[in-house]
Amino acid sequence: MHVAREIDVEVAILGAGMSGLCMGIQLKRRGVEDFILIEKSAGLGGTWWDNRYPGAQVDVPAPAYSFSFAPNPHWTHRFADAPEILAYQQRLARDHGLAPHLRLGHAIVEAAFEAVAGRWRLTLNDGSIVRARFFVCSTGPLSQPRWPDIPGLHDFGGRLLHTARWPAGADLSGLRIGVIGTGSTASQLVPALAQKAAHLALFQRTPNWVLPRVDRHYGRLDRWLMHLPGYARLARGAWVQVLEMGRRGFDEGSLARRLMVRAATAHLRRQVPDPQLRERLTPRYPLGCKRIIYSNDYFPALAQPQCALVTAPIREITPDGVVTADGRAHALDALVCATGFDTTRPLAQLRITGLDGRTLEDAWRGGQRAYLGLTVPGFPNFFLMLGPNTGTGHTSTLLFIEPQVQHALACMQRVRREGRRWISVRADVAAAQAEALQQRLAGSVWSQCSSWYRDPSGRIFAIWPGFTREYVRAVRRPDESAYELA
Repeated sequence: MHVAREIDVEVAILGAGMSGLCMGIQLKRRGVEDFILIEKSAGLGGTWWDNRYPGAQVDVPAPAYSFSFAPNPHWTHRFADAPEILAYQQRLARDHGLAPHLRLGHAIVEAAFEAVAGRWRLTLNDGSIVRARFFVCSTGPLSQPRWPDIPGLHDFGGRLLHTARWPAGADLSGLRIGVIGTGSTASQLVPALAQKAAHLALFQRTPNWVLPRVDRHYGRLDRWLMHLPGYARLARGAWVQVLEMGRRGFDEGSLARRLMVRAATAHLRRQVPDPQLRERLTPRYPLGCKRIIYSNDYFPALAQPQCALVTAPIREITPDGVVTADGRAHALDALVCATGFDTTRPLAQLRITGLDGRTLEDAWRGGQRAYLGLTVPGFPNFFLMLGPNTGTGHTSTLLFIEPQVQHALACMQRVRREGRRWISVRADVAAAQAEALQQRLAGSVWSQCSSWYRDPSGRIFAIWPGFTREYVRAVRRPDESAYELA
């Protein structure tokens, strides 16, 4: 008979992706060993464990996709693929001794704050109980796959796949493949699948802006330089600055924006000589409103004879394939959903209860909100990594994770230093910050189309509107007056 266990720790971290690993490493660097990393998957990596579809890559230069305290000298390309990023994460865990803290294959199903004790009570899927003074939610917004809401989806008789849950060893060679979705994931997936497909139909609802991917292989000299003391850190810093300059491309009327639009237009014209296909691939919304795609092989893949771009809306899915609104039946052997993640309800699978029995679902009924993307009023000793309005369209998310970790650790240290039970952001401070943020976002490029950056009401909940340095300054050291303690 299974007997549920109970353990007590100082810090419980949900998720062993980039932010969870960063939190664990920084706890150890501060001498805190009493923590666990709870991960539902069989291995660490977060989104890079889940996203193993063919062609998966990071869409910022790899040197910037590493932590400042651990620049990676092992990249083989400027834009690293998923296995390389996963290998970087595994090295981080190994080099910083995180293995004893990992609890893989476990999920938290309920979390409740006990105000008198000042501790979180976490219930795991195997019935175990974890009591922790601090609870860090490091799942991020890209964790729950979003399936398209199309009649008959699960009646399909062929292979039905989602890019965020790609099965190991899946081989679609020689099959008639349908792909739903035209975002960054599809731009990486389609060229890889098209090489081996008998036929590939890409079902497009909205065309996207595509810029060239300035990629290159890192040769022997590059790798030798990367292993020189300080060089990898210097390369990382240089790319961070280059990406930061690109932020101007989201500001209306800026020179950077004009240059980006010109580059994207020229890229489409150069890679798609067929005027009819080019017209169907031309976006009708401002550049940057949705996430920009960086690709050199997406357009050429769609021009191949075995590929078809289908722009008629999908009416239904049948056991044999897809039927579009024009009445055409598209016979398929495999259907791939490159439809991203449920970003509007990232923690829907987990009931989180704070003070006075109020759940996070109740607190977010009018939309996701968190003070600087980190803390929620009424949920003491609780920290979000990459929470609401900390997304970025121009740079590496790791630049946001590091100051978030510093902020959370400073709050934890204050509770210990002052001998308190808990710390919680003041409701008035959080509300004022959220309102100021929405005022900045109103009228921005992100408000000018429908995207996963916005919730069903149209409120922009995903994007930080400013430069990275502004966020880092605001977050790294907590404003003590913004918090109340008990």
